[in-house]
Amino acid sequence: MGDSARLINYHIEELKDLENLTERTKNVSIENELDTLYKLVHYYQINGNFLSLKNCGLKTNVQLNEMAEKYIEKYSIKKGDLDLPYDQNKFETLRNYCFTKFNIPSVEMELFKASFLAHSFPFFKFIGLIIKHLLSEREKYIFERNFGFITGTKKLTLQAIGDKYGITRERVRQIAQKIPDRVENALASFAGEYEEYFNYNIRPRKELLLIDQRTAEYINKGEELNFSPKFYAFAFATINSKTLYTFQNIEEIYQNYFLVHIRNAEYFNFEAYFSDLAEKTNVRIEKRYEFNFDSYLKEFKLADCKADQYHKIKFICRKIAVLEFKVLFEGSNIVFERNTMVRLSEYIMDILVTANRPLRLVEIARDLRVKSPKMPPNLESLRSTILSIPGVIAIGKTSTYALDSWTHIRKGTIKDIVREYLESMNEPVHISELTKYVNKFRKTTDKNIYSNMKLDRDEMFVFFKKGYVGLSKKTYGHQDKNGQLSLL
Repeated sequence: MGDSARLINYHIEELKDLENLTERTKNVSIENELDTLYKLVHYYQINGNFLSLKNCGLKTNVQLNEMAEKYIEKYSIKKGDLDLPYDQNKFETLRNYCFTKFNIPSVEMELFKASFLAHSFPFFKFIGLIIKHLLSEREKYIFERNFGFITGTKKLTLQAIGDKYGITRERVRQIAQKIPDRVENALASFAGEYEEYFNYNIRPRKELLLIDQRTAEYINKGEELNFSPKFYAFAFATINSKTLYTFQNIEEIYQNYFLVHIRNAEYFNFEAYFSDLAEKTNVRIEKRYEFNFDSYLKEFKLADCKADQYHKIKFICRKIAVLEFKVLFEGSNIVFERNTMVRLSEYIMDILVTANRPLRLVEIARDLRVKSPKMPPNLESLRSTILSIPGVIAIGKTSTYALDSWTHIRKGTIKDIVREYLESMNEPVHISELTKYVNKFRKTTDKNIYSNMKLDRDEMFVFFKKGYVGLSKKTYGHQDKNGQLSLL
């Protein structure tokens, strides 16, 4: 093609700005399916003008003629140069789709052209570009810090992200909820279309596709990326959805990700198997035990299958047990070795018992970092774990937790404790005395207690001079050592 090989195939929307085309000229081109520079120049070379196009007037024809002649002369385009071979036509289709769908400029897509035509397309670098244009700045920040999709990025709580953008935790949750679906839909649009143009030494027709840290490092190094194994598993499962099936929870982060051929899922419940192994290995095992592996697998069978199919399923199940759960095999038995693992709930209970007082979420997190090797990745996960422990209750309106069996604590809010104490008194009580009493149950200050009472919407508290407080429903006496009490 000579110089014409350097010609960038701009979309008509881009040409409108580059060549100062009118809106009508742009619309006529789109209406007649001449929405790229290649198509317009090729049409001109065959027809000599654009007058035969539907709704094409003289002014539009002049603009398109001048533009076509300009590029033909500049790039020495001969007839037939734009009769594109299959691979290049495939790339131009991709370029056009990416502009119309994701608004990716043609010059950015041009960077992928040579590698695409050489069948060494850096697909995930390309996906990184898609994500860059698909998501807003705020959405990209959430994508990078909330899902475990980026290697080396600290996962932040919804509250921390909300604080950065001045929005509520609930709003962050709502935004985050839609992001995986948006990325998945973008990935799905390339499924089955471009696999012949990239090669990651991954063959989706195999019974099992394993994605681990080595897989991620291999792709990241080659394409200068930092996606995690979790993201690559998510991506490969999406673009190979007709052949591969994933059963692991997208909310969790694993050492290994297992994508199995969908025909295996017809016969075996991999979700239940994976979940059962997780449960068995996530508890303290006081004594080594083992049982027959074939008998164990029968618990998760969905339908009968031929012997060769069963052996493939059994192979996958052994891989899952060994790689993710570090389970041993001896002969025909699966073996669960004795361990000294203490459950996270046991650590939390021990921390509360030792403190012998209600603890805030951040206090429990601080002690867990010292005691437990399995500290949850963020405070939101820790909060969920604590609330799932039998015998642990949340008290007040803050993230404060106690044992339900304790009798030396009040389970209401600070305001409830103050109200109960004032109800037992015949005279107003000084704020320092209230603080001393409340601190038997909660760690707080005069200022915090005073603010809680002042903000009470029911106006149940009444405030006297010199720092005395009472209840509005009570009629108080008259004098104490300070003289007559009077309202503020």
